Parts: sequence; C-alpha cells; structure tokens
Amino acid sequence: MGRKIFTYAIIAIFSILTLGCEKVSSNGKVELYLLDSYSTIGNHSQQIDETTAKTKAKPLISYEDFISYDPDTYEFLLSDRAVKAINDEGYSVFGVAFAIKANGELVYTGYLWPSYSSATCDWAYIDPIATSFDNKMEVCLGYPGPMSGQAIPDKRNDPRIIKIFKRDHKLVK
Repeated sequence: MGRKIFTYAIIAIFSILTLGCEKVSSNGKVELYLLDSYSTIGNHSQQIDETTAKTKAKPLISYEDFISYDPDTYEFLLSDRAVKAINDEGYSVFGVAFAIKANGELVYTGYLWPSYSSATCDWAYIDPIATSFDNKMEVCLGYPGPMSGQAIPDKRNDPRIIKIFKRDHKLVK
C-alpha cells in the first residue's frame, strides 16, 4: 500500500512539473501597445521616461500578428490585420507613443511617427505610412535620422525579443 502511494505521488509531482514548464514557456510573446500616459525627459525632447510609461489594456498588435522579425534591419513583418489596426489609428505630426513588451514587461518605447511630419524626433519611431506598402514595420532611431550629439538607447534587439522570436521560428536569419 505504501509503495503504491509513493508511486502515485511521484507521478503527480512529475505531471505538475511538466505541465508547469509547458505553461511558462508557451506564454512568452512580444506585443505592441499604445501608451495611455508617459512623461518625457527634458523640455524639448521626445525621449520617453520609461519608468512613467503606462500602456493601454489591450495591444495594438498581438503576437499572432507578428509574422517575423529581422534583427539586421529591425523590421517586423506583420499580418494584414495588424497593418489595418495601424492604419485605423489617427496620427499627430508629433507621433503616437507606443511600447514594445516581451513577456508582459516593457522593453522599449517609441512613436508611430508619420513621414509627413516636419517635426523631428529624438527617440525610436515607426513610420505607420511605410508599413502600409509591404506589411513591414521598421523601427528606426531618430526622425528624420540620428541627430548629431543625440544618444538614443538602442533596445530593438533586446535578448528577450530575440529569444521569443527564435523559439517560435519567427526570427529571420
């Protein structure tokens, strides 16, 4: 009788551990959220103080809508549904703030900054108009380009993002 209970206990422990491990590994995803609120660093800067960034409850782009990521060009290939979601947003010439999250943790922030804007941006940005042409969403640093003397932290290839896309065979290499 004692041996039978011991055997069932061992089976139960292994089952719990196995199910627990599968659950943890399948939850990892990358998503793009619009920001509800945030503060910037400095008076004339778009650099977002990421400690103040609060995202909307639902992502603008869900993980299922990221088809692939190319770490060499910093381009996400998106589903048609994701491109439609981007196109349905209204864009100020000063951009709409977003956050990229991996496993629910904020990785980096930026702006959906339309190419018709004449304002400059000293932070990461995505041109939502260019995304419409080929479903590729490129994350760039500084609009219209990197500015002399400006340091923009480059978190586009954060290991958390790379690991998730690699795990799911969505990493272009």
